[in-house]
Amino acid sequence: MSILAKLASQSGDRTAEPNKRVVALVLQEPALLAEIAPGLESADAKLVGDCAEVMTMVAATRPELVVPYAAALIARLDDRDKRVRWETVHSLAEIAARAPDVITPLVRKLDEKIALDRSVIVRDYAILTLGEYGATSQAAARRVWPHLRQALLLWEGKHVGKALAAMLKLVKADPALKIEAEKVARQFADHKQASVRTAAKRLLK
Repeated sequence: MSILAKLASQSGDRTAEPNKRVVALVLQEPALLAEIAPGLESADAKLVGDCAEVMTMVAATRPELVVPYAAALIARLDDRDKRVRWETVHSLAEIAARAPDVITPLVRKLDEKIALDRSVIVRDYAILTLGEYGATSQAAARRVWPHLRQALLLWEGKHVGKALAAMLKLVKADPALKIEAEKVARQFADHKQASVRTAAKRLLK
């Protein structure tokens, strides 16, 4: 039986268990990921979503296994199905620290996702991806910083907490950003949402 047939959408099981079992198999036998990758090119959105989810879960513990399939994931960033989009960008977030060269040409695309994608989850993971990537070097931090500053102003401030948390990673990569980071953090130190206040206080420190 093909490993694709064991995925949730193909087995008829709507729970998360089938995909978790597939992930366990892949972690035991990484070569199986090569059988998952073609599913990302399917016209079946549910199958694509399952394959992207498997990539995400594998990348959470073994990001190096997913890096070779980054191009296949990137190809689905503009998919009509929001689950496909969010699993795709989540996978990229998981591999960003391991493969910054993959993310460098995507910075503007991720910025576009933050500004325009209708899915809150997609936007959250796009910010996370920029943060993970920005933490990899001083140059990456400086490249990403303006995009995170812009994210603070979008969607009526819905992503402020995530953007501040990402900024903290950038400051660690480039201490020269600290002065500007403190100015930004002070603007949100008394925010109505506790999560935003916490992120602001961490950035201030």
